[in-house]
Amino acid sequence: MNPFDIMKASQMACCLEVSSFKPGNVHRTRDYHDIKYHHFITSGIAFGNAIYSVSNRFKDLDVSIKLNSNSNSNSDLKESNNFQINVGKAIKEAVIESVKWSPSNANLGIIMLHTPIAMAASKLGEFNLEDLKKWTEYITSNTTVNDAIAVYEAIEIGMAYVNPPEEGPDVKNDDSKKELVEKNLNLYDVYNISKEWDTISKEWVSNFKISYEGYELLKNNYEKNNEIHEAVTLTFLEILSKYPDTLIARKKGIEVSKLVSEKAKETLENFKKTGNRTVILDFDTYLSQESNKLNPGTTADLMASALFIYLIDRILSNKTILL
Repeated sequence: MNPFDIMKASQMACCLEVSSFKPGNVHRTRDYHDIKYHHFITSGIAFGNAIYSVSNRFKDLDVSIKLNSNSNSNSDLKESNNFQINVGKAIKEAVIESVKWSPSNANLGIIMLHTPIAMAASKLGEFNLEDLKKWTEYITSNTTVNDAIAVYEAIEIGMAYVNPPEEGPDVKNDDSKKELVEKNLNLYDVYNISKEWDTISKEWVSNFKISYEGYELLKNNYEKNNEIHEAVTLTFLEILSKYPDTLIARKKGIEVSKLVSEKAKETLENFKKTGNRTVILDFDTYLSQESNKLNPGTTADLMASALFIYLIDRILSNKTILL
């Protein structure tokens, strides 16, 4: 796939995600005091050059995997090549570009999701979901300690909201990178440690399960509604209703996060029964009552990832017009 098209798909996914109405999140008609609509727009466009660069590098990298293999195990996809993929470096480069345009962490989670998907898309000549999954699995299976160090540095640069980890090196600790080296922890290892309390990490070690599921939901919702913003709203609610948001969990605790998911499920069911958008607006009011403490920000990142995959599909299928 053309790296320029991959870059465009990433940028458009960021813009469409934040421009669509998603309860509890920043959108076209609502800012939060510490982060605003234009921060997401400018950040999402700004890191596009990093997406282009890593796609271009990986596209030309002489690697091959058995795309028709029946095995999906992480170990089976490891290569004994002497080169490094440098996915961590690419994530750091994207964050550096992002923060030039936003005073706070706008798109760190999206960058962590978009980068390996962009690399994988560069190997596609036509859209094939299973091939894309094989390539993302290959990329996550071949990380290094240097990738982990680069991502720790990216988190520091991005000023991300992080609590001390339940285990593993703490990014806020000055000795964290030294610990990564001493314990020989690559980026996959780090995400594997934090997967229980961070959905972005869980995406990495589950081969972007929710992102791919979100892509299927979005595709279905768009075909039904023929309107991209409505499709995003419904897909967002479907993801949130099924997967408690870990940003909310970090701010308010896991039980509150689960309660939000239950309310998302009720909202979605009521809307599908009545067609009355008031129930979605009421849910947005509920989530906004404590400023952005009930902001389902991780779910928004997953929505941007699902959108990215969907736009890759549209571009490779010559269906770039969205209604």
